Amino acid sequence: MSTVNSKTATELEYSRPLDVHRWSDHPEVNQFVNKIWNEYLEHHFKTSGGVGKRPKSSFKNQFKVLLLDLYIAWKQDPELLISVRRSSGAYITGSRYNALHISFKIVDVIDYLESAGLIQQRLGSQQSQRVTRVWPTTKLISLFETARFSFFDIVSHQDKEVIVLNVTTHEEIIDDQQTQRGPKKKKSKPVEYNDEDYEPIRQMRSDLRSYNKLLHNTFVDIGSLESPSVTYEYWDKRKQKNVVKKVPIGHQNKSVRRVFYRGDWNLGGRFHGGFWQQISEDWRSQILINDQPTVEQDFSGLHINLAYGLKQQRPPDDDPYLLDLMFDVDPKIQRKWVKGLTLVAINAADEESAYMAFRSNQEKGSIGKRLRNSQLKKLLDAFKEKHKTIEDFICTDQGVHLMKIDGNITARIVNHFTLRKLPILTVHDSYITSYDLTGELRSVMNKSIRDELNGYEINIDQDYIGIDQIRNFLAMDPNLDRRSLYDSLPKITRCGGYKRRLEEHVKWQEHVNNR
Repeated sequence: MSTVNSKTATELEYSRPLDVHRWSDHPEVNQFVNKIWNEYLEHHFKTSGGVGKRPKSSFKNQFKVLLLDLYIAWKQDPELLISVRRSSGAYITGSRYNALHISFKIVDVIDYLESAGLIQQRLGSQQSQRVTRVWPTTKLISLFETARFSFFDIVSHQDKEVIVLNVTTHEEIIDDQQTQRGPKKKKSKPVEYNDEDYEPIRQMRSDLRSYNKLLHNTFVDIGSLESPSVTYEYWDKRKQKNVVKKVPIGHQNKSVRRVFYRGDWNLGGRFHGGFWQQISEDWRSQILINDQPTVEQDFSGLHINLAYGLKQQRPPDDDPYLLDLMFDVDPKIQRKWVKGLTLVAINAADEESAYMAFRSNQEKGSIGKRLRNSQLKKLLDAFKEKHKTIEDFICTDQGVHLMKIDGNITARIVNHFTLRKLPILTVHDSYITSYDLTGELRSVMNKSIRDELNGYEINIDQDYIGIDQIRNFLAMDPNLDRRSLYDSLPKITRCGGYKRRLEEHVKWQEHVNNR
């Protein structure tokens, strides 16, 4: 185990990017920032302020953003590091995605904090394929421990942009022909735009900021977690190996944005963000919203069904991914292959890239990883034969167009509950509510599909039954087996760590209400 002032290679991997919109106007937060600034930094940056170009944001504001983000990371998990870029191109002060005008001068602040013994940093390198990591020293941690404000008093700045226009598409995969290293993910890069470019922008931004404000005031956590983080192993298709990932859970990992792809307002528009999008379905089933158990519902085979809806046709009644057995494997394995292949094929521009993307998603050493193009073509052709109505959606780059529709559907659902001040969580085509809102969610999901697709409907899958649904069933038939119904409710656990986090949130809410 390393000390706080040193980190192993594994520990350096557990990080998140510097949040350049970390902020607070709370008086006790400002007093804390001022105290450290005056004691350690004021003299240095006052004397050096005239050298070079003056930053658009003061050195003090840049220090404040960095300090508060280090504090939040430490409060979330003492092992969580902050990754920062040390290139001038990483900080564009006039960008709409940099509302506080954080500039390359923040690197000067970082270096000085290190010389003052308040932070440690490990410089990034091309060889390590890692950008610079920074974290607080025991000296700074001792100051953090004296803080008299709440963890919840630190927020994202109100001007943070939540409507993002990206150059690349959602998880777009390309072949790196030069290096021959196989699939490579394009870097997602936001581009500048004007609000006048697309008429709905201002309304979308207003709606999403209202939603984020509701999330900020909502306690969302996992009851079984003693420490607020989830660790799991997954197959990284870019690195082509199993990777252990640790996701911070809780209050400071709830911000949501809408992202449009390929620099085109007609492509994408999905909701991204929130720790619930970074964890597995098993973990999501244990989420509590304001200390209430939750139920997740999703549209069954959404993009396939959307394609049928655009054709004004009903899909086959059976499982869309179920085909005659073509390989000497368990039918469940073949179904999993068909589902994985068709989902990437809807997003692919041609069959070759679909096959490549499919294999990149398979774990090393698995049968799926060894499937040849001819075998995958056999599966894909059988799927297209079963779904001839929508075969023109396969390998014709239609995925981002369908994502625009599912983004609009999600916006309708989110806005309905936000207006009612009822928090809801989204994972693209699935939605999580407290277990007393399951009937209302199902109704709103159905209405949103009908409104978006001129009366078309899609089946909805549900993991548990809701308490509101049980009450409705019993109202219709009081003779139903009550014990059996109540046994089908989501099972919840509330451990000590969770209860302490809940208590802290409740105290903060009471304090806010009394201000």
